[in-house]
Amino acid sequence: MKRLYLSDTVAGEVGAYIAEHKLCAGDRLPSAAEWMVRLDVGRSTLREGLKKLEAEGVIEIVNGKGIYVSEQKTFGLFSTLGVGDARAQLLEMLDVRQALEERAIALATAQAKVPAFDVMAGYLDDYQQARERNDFLAVHDADAAFHLEIYRASGNRVLVELIKMMHDELYVSWDVPEDRHQVFDASFAHHLTLLEAMRRRDEAGAIAAFRLLIGATREHVEAMPHDELVGGFVGRASR
Repeated sequence: MKRLYLSDTVAGEVGAYIAEHKLCAGDRLPSAAEWMVRLDVGRSTLREGLKKLEAEGVIEIVNGKGIYVSEQKTFGLFSTLGVGDARAQLLEMLDVRQALEERAIALATAQAKVPAFDVMAGYLDDYQQARERNDFLAVHDADAAFHLEIYRASGNRVLVELIKMMHDELYVSWDVPEDRHQVFDASFAHHLTLLEAMRRRDEAGAIAAFRLLIGATREHVEAMPHDELVGGFVGRASR
């Protein structure tokens, strides 16, 4: 199955910057050299991430001039609400994610093949190993891959395409290391229970585990100070 790459993180960070600074079509972004320092990535990784956004119509790269917000569209749902609504927006996104994913879980539990569950288990192994070495970006990638595999296993192509379009906004990564630790530690056990229930074809048990998982994230968002909510999360491109 397709894995997630650092270039996806680059794309998400640039998109979040556009939203956070409320940039409009035609506005200039920091230079490639500045992004390399800001994100601590190499030129090839940055180029790949920027190309993803350019292909999606988010940015335009003008040779010899710079990087600009595309005339076609601005980035994602983050631009639709003001910064002061950060907590409400996150909680609303969790509501949307819960509605979509509960349906995906029900379908996947009923009809997914055993190899799909094995792939999910592999992502949870990656999740656990990343937790042990405090590599929270890798934890996020493994977590996102696990949930995307549930959508694929649902067999519903509309659900899959819908979550691909909305994934950057619905799966949030935290900038503050302590917050990453709390979010992922609080929900990891529920991921395991969710997968076990799906393997047993126990739809009610799987959905109950997922609700506990979402509940842990929701409690964390509700408890976060305002300044951390404004600056402490980014949408991540994780397709």
